[in-house]
Amino acid sequence: MSEAGYLPMTKDGGRMVRHRETDVLIVGAGPTGLGAAWRLNELAERRLVNPDIEWLLAEQSPIPGGMAASVTDGAGFTWDLGGHIIFSHYDYFDAVLARVMGPDLLQHPRKSWVWMADRFIPFPIQHNLRHLPAADLARCLRDLVDSQLTIRNGHQPANFAEWLHDNFGAKLCELFFLPYNEKMWAFPADEISTAWTQRQSGSRYANVPLVDIARLVENVVAQRDDPGWVGATTFPYPRRGGIGALWRRIFDRLPAERTVLSEQLVAVDPDRRIATFASGLQVSYQHMISTAPMPELLRAMPQWSKLHRSSTPLRHSCTHSVGIGLRGTMPENLRDKYWIYVPDPAVPYFRVTMISNFSRANAPDGEHWSIMCECSASPDTVVDEGDLLADVERALRASMLTPDQEIVSRWYRKLNYGYPVPCLERDGFLTEVEPQLRQNNIRARGRFGGWKYETSNQDNAFMQGVEAVDAILLGTEEISYFHLDLISKGAVQRNLPDWEPRRGRPPMMSLPAA
Repeated sequence: MSEAGYLPMTKDGGRMVRHRETDVLIVGAGPTGLGAAWRLNELAERRLVNPDIEWLLAEQSPIPGGMAASVTDGAGFTWDLGGHIIFSHYDYFDAVLARVMGPDLLQHPRKSWVWMADRFIPFPIQHNLRHLPAADLARCLRDLVDSQLTIRNGHQPANFAEWLHDNFGAKLCELFFLPYNEKMWAFPADEISTAWTQRQSGSRYANVPLVDIARLVENVVAQRDDPGWVGATTFPYPRRGGIGALWRRIFDRLPAERTVLSEQLVAVDPDRRIATFASGLQVSYQHMISTAPMPELLRAMPQWSKLHRSSTPLRHSCTHSVGIGLRGTMPENLRDKYWIYVPDPAVPYFRVTMISNFSRANAPDGEHWSIMCECSASPDTVVDEGDLLADVERALRASMLTPDQEIVSRWYRKLNYGYPVPCLERDGFLTEVEPQLRQNNIRARGRFGGWKYETSNQDNAFMQGVEAVDAILLGTEEISYFHLDLISKGAVQRNLPDWEPRRGRPPMMSLPAA
């Protein structure tokens, strides 16, 4: 084998093809792929596996980070590809974060808001109804009491829309939950399942926090805000370079000869275990960890393969991110805001991130600041960039910006994959297909590789990569993908940096023969 694991080039249909052999192929250098590569490198360095084990990380973009990358526009504003907040559940991830970022991490209070009824309401709205107009407050309280009777009577909701009505009542669903969720998912709530709602993957708390009626009434009477969590909660963010700086630093610590950028996967032969990339690179692998969107991975299989799927029931949204860079003084009422949920159907964005509040370096020096707006659409919806920018600016000037605020930068990016929708058919499909992939030595993991929204935050995604490697090499459980309800209960608090193979089991010196 030649240098860096490449075999001699050969001709295929008149073009030269590069061949490479590897033990573990990782497709995608987002958080999951980087977690897998980091763990492989760590195990080899500590000689818990053969230090000569071959692995390759291939990323289709020219920069690492996947959806968690960041870019800087021509005016000097840095934009994340969507709103990214880290609430870690893992000592291992925290240790990696501290190692690669050191003092270059800022800490911010977890403060988010809802913009509705021409006012800012602390999030979660269901805990802070006192801020609503009096008539809406009274109706919401009455409907919440009625909803408890529905639950006690044993009603089993068939979908997310029914679940919302059962738990929050008609008025609060009308004001917030139904319009907001349809904006975010780009699909109606009655096409979404319910299992993910009470899983605790985004924080120590449920994805959709429920209401304690007695506590809510006390808060209304005492005029007290309720953040929905206990104690001071903060989140880290890089001092410079946006959230992508974290993932770039992890990537830069990996061996350069084991990483390739601008390599897009186009075909996978699961029987011969060969992956082909758009450049002509062919990689023979023993195991694959794929973070490519699962429908694309399945379509890339040969049509004669039992894994091939020309279509799937899986649904996803596209995210259209719009950045607005401003010159002047930030309005006082935005200085303590980090991200804001917007349910109004007439407003194009579902969430606003005050991204210059995350780091002053996200805006140029001087009196500059920035807002990033996220808009969802179904994949078949045509969105005109110019019209969207105009609509976003119009909505911001009608709510959060004064008429004299000077806009000096307008940035736009479409993400073809925004959210993996937990549609009604999702779990049944994954239960059928994921084991088939695994039997063929392919572990589909990550936000769109594994298609589980409720375990796709950055810490979850990174650990899916780590745990996939441990499962392949050391035979351990993949908690973060298969046992989501355990994540927040400490079940994955293995001290992995010092973790050794199971007692009596020698370090794996090589992978089994294919």
